Amino acid sequence: MTVATLAKENLLPIDQALPVSIVGLCLLYAFVIVYRRLLRGIQLRGGQVRSDLFGLPDTLVVLLLTVLVLLALVMQWLFPATAVGRDAMKNATFVLFVSLPVILALMIVRGISLPLVFGLRRVNPFRAFGVAVSLIVLLLPVIMIVTVIAYQILDGHAEQQEMVMKFREAAKTGKRDVIWQVTLTAALIAPLIEEFLFRGYFYPVLKRITGPVPAAIAISLFFGAIHYNAAGFPVLTVLALALTLAYEWSGSILVPIFMHACFNSIMLALMWWQTRAGLTP
Repeated sequence: MTVATLAKENLLPIDQALPVSIVGLCLLYAFVIVYRRLLRGIQLRGGQVRSDLFGLPDTLVVLLLTVLVLLALVMQWLFPATAVGRDAMKNATFVLFVSLPVILALMIVRGISLPLVFGLRRVNPFRAFGVAVSLIVLLLPVIMIVTVIAYQILDGHAEQQEMVMKFREAAKTGKRDVIWQVTLTAALIAPLIEEFLFRGYFYPVLKRITGPVPAAIAISLFFGAIHYNAAGFPVLTVLALALTLAYEWSGSILVPIFMHACFNSIMLALMWWQTRAGLTP
């Protein structure tokens, strides 16, 4: 995003747009260096995500849940005006999320160690948090570029997610209870559930069948699709790829969890600031 674009779209005053653009370029350069090193580290020592602990039962569970979500996407696409079509994706997402406790319980019954399979002891939580914050900050310029491209392609016809609209309205009217509710969901609950489910379970199961690269791409596309938002799909797919890369490099689910929480927190803070300042989203 150039200085002229920032000023023209009324995102930032011209005196603030220039330093923001400079910082963005520096972060983009650092992003290329750091993420290349992550990839290089994976190539040299191999991926750290355990996929050997999963088997046929896990493959069947992932296949069943994937088919459920795909059917919901088709229903919502074909019948958007009906109650069944509108609620199809919500219901599928709900089933997807409530399946996580069942999946974890079945893993424990089968004798699979959760700390081992999720790498909970591989990285110190404080170090995992520091790595996560660094990786997300470096990813922000890429997120900005992808967002601008997506909105340009959609030509202003993109609809915001329901939670985003809810948060913006609460920030505008000063409803603190709604703000805290959305913040708790986006910054804590969603990262925990989604990372354990997608990165912690879906990815290694699929990795065991297809290998790391096809699995990472498939899970990232799947992650973007379940949010059912045209503007958010490319951004969430890029985010999911970065989360999967960080998980494969570190071997600990704590890193993508902290990254996810950090990303959502930054986006909420940005939306709150834009809304309160009266700037264009």
